[in-house]
Amino acid sequence: MSVTTSLSAGFMVVQGNRPDELRSLVVSWMRRYPLAPLENEIALVQSNGIAQWLKLALAEDAQDEDSGGCGIAAAIDVQLPGSFMWTLYRMVLGSDEIPSTSLLDKTPLTWRLMRLLPELINQPHFEPLQRFLTDDTDLRKRYQLSERLSDLFDQYQVYRADWLEDWAAGR
Repeated sequence: MSVTTSLSAGFMVVQGNRPDELRSLVVSWMRRYPLAPLENEIALVQSNGIAQWLKLALAEDAQDEDSGGCGIAAAIDVQLPGSFMWTLYRMVLGSDEIPSTSLLDKTPLTWRLMRLLPELINQPHFEPLQRFLTDDTDLRKRYQLSERLSDLFDQYQVYRADWLEDWAAGR
């Protein structure tokens, strides 16, 4: 396959439900249009599991022109769409205007929930959680609950955005 490097920067959307065929297409594209040294290839994926699979699949040895990976998976930045968009916001609007992480990212949200749970726990509809969080001297239960809730809210942003809109509207 000939190598062509006269491709201008851009955005390509590739979707499908056969991961091996998608990997083959990505590998063929990367071979045909290699980036300059120290440039990163960016791939957006739907989940952390797919991100890990893609990195490993691209790092597989090249078996022939139509199968296998690149042999080495360096300079490939695999991101989730939300974090990619956040990076773009910061690039366009300025890093002084936009915080480095979204307030709804899992880690900051986990710590915010850790801080808020003690205030909420005494409300009547949180009674089941009161029982769960008793005898939690090392705050392990509160952290685990906060982590699970932040993961759930993260999934809502992706799969149930309509629920979050209804919730924000008070419905």
